[in-house]
Amino acid sequence: MNKLSASGQALILALGLAAAPALAADKNTVVAVVNGTELRMSQMADFARQLPPSVGQPPYEALLEVVINNQLVLEQARKEKLDADPEVKAALKQAESSLMRQAWIARKMRTAVSEEAVRARYDLLAKDFVPAEEVHARHILVETEEAAKGVIADLNKGVDFADLARTKSKDPSGAQNGGDLGYFAQKDMVPEFAAAAFAMQPGQVSKTPVKTQFGWHVIKVEDRRMSSLPTFEQAKNPISQQLAEAAAQQTVTELREKAKIKRFGPDGAALPEGDKK
Repeated sequence: MNKLSASGQALILALGLAAAPALAADKNTVVAVVNGTELRMSQMADFARQLPPSVGQPPYEALLEVVINNQLVLEQARKEKLDADPEVKAALKQAESSLMRQAWIARKMRTAVSEEAVRARYDLLAKDFVPAEEVHARHILVETEEAAKGVIADLNKGVDFADLARTKSKDPSGAQNGGDLGYFAQKDMVPEFAAAAFAMQPGQVSKTPVKTQFGWHVIKVEDRRMSSLPTFEQAKNPISQQLAEAAAQQTVTELREKAKIKRFGPDGAALPEGDKK
């Protein structure tokens, strides 16, 4: 039977995490009975939602043992009346407050992000949409002009641009995807970078380094095009996120307007009254 190493189980146990079972099953399916307590598939799923990518996904059998271990430790903690410990009680109270805040805000956001509201915002954006020219480019970002000139020299010798970006660029996009910035409009980039990129044609590499507030860039243009209106399905998630954030901000603003708030400094003295909204 496949099992996690002892250190792997210890890590997941310490984090209170476990991976999702690699099979479809009803969330109420009983997966174990520990000292009379039924453990269900839903508990595995709850753990899985918090699992860090670095832990990976253990096989079902290994996961089951971790869930059982978690239950045994919980039972022992209760036997030792750890729930009465002042520090634990304070932490539980804090967790309860955090969960209630999150649940209340989430409920308000769900109300704001109806299908009708998302569709109305999309229609408004579609009405005002004006196509703009976009460039698809890569770049290599380095600290000095000398380093940028060295990159251009390497490119002139035939070294692959993406390979150089992975090894020399200080921008995270270099290591992640060979410096690929995707498509962008002129307004999306700082002026110096945009001016250089939009002056180039597909396949061209900047002949001289381009200086911006971030450092020195070597740019390669891959393609040019006119932007097009995304479909409703493509825009739905970003619009939903925007509406949710706006609703959350508006909700907090309204609460602050109705509240009576007194502010004090680190020394306990009252702070001057003013518009703190």
